[in-house]
Parts: sequence; C-alpha cells; structure tokens
Amino acid sequence: MRKFLAAAGFHGAIAVGFGAFAAHGAQAVLPPQAVDWLKTGASYQLWHALALLGIAACLDAASPKLPVRLVTISGLAFFLGALLFSGSLYVLALSPLDGGDGASWLVYLTPLGGALLILGWALLFLAGLKKGSV
Repeated sequence: MRKFLAAAGFHGAIAVGFGAFAAHGAQAVLPPQAVDWLKTGASYQLWHALALLGIAACLDAASPKLPVRLVTISGLAFFLGALLFSGSLYVLALSPLDGGDGASWLVYLTPLGGALLILGWALLFLAGLKKGSV
C-alpha cells in the first residue's frame, strides 16, 4: 500500500511540474506539437497518479473478498504505463526534433506505456468482478 502511495506522489509531482511548464513557458521555447506532447503526458500521468492513490486506498482497506493480486498487478501496470507513456512524451518534446538526437526510438515506448495503462484498467475491471480472494 505504501509503495503505491509513494508512486502516486511521484507521478503526481512530475505531472504537475510538466503541466505547469507546458502552460507557462514551453510555448516560448518549444514548437506547438512538443507543447501538446507535454500536455498529453501530464494529463495522462496525473490521472494515473490518482488511480494509484485509489489502488493504495483499496489495498489499505483490503477485505478478504478483494482480489489483492489483480489489484496489485493493476497498480504496477499503472505505474510502469504512466512512466513509459508520459516519460517518452516528455523526452520527445524536450529533444531536438531534427532526428539527430537519437531519442526518436522513444516513440515506440509511448504505445507500450499506453497498452500497460489499458491493461491496468482491464485488470481493475476484472478485480471488481472477481469473487473471493486470490
């Protein structure tokens, strides 16, 4: 539970920082597409910080009927998914866009992170349907 609480704080702080940068200054130093990537990354990361907070609360109040394993794996998928999805967007947004920086391979991490976020929600859905403990 405490690890997911810490993960929520980690993702929340980073999301607010990048969201603030996107809203208050990024336009002066970055192209519009890069600013959009920052906004998208911050939005997804902040929503999943809240999801991790919910996971922490669920595990703290875990009843014998809660499928703890599914909820835990869901939280791990949220943590890693937000890290890959948002992190890759942040690096891409802050990297030179001329292709000479070597960071262009990060575009492959964005959909992988998105898939992990979807997996996290799907596992949470299954946890809500499952009866008994795991």
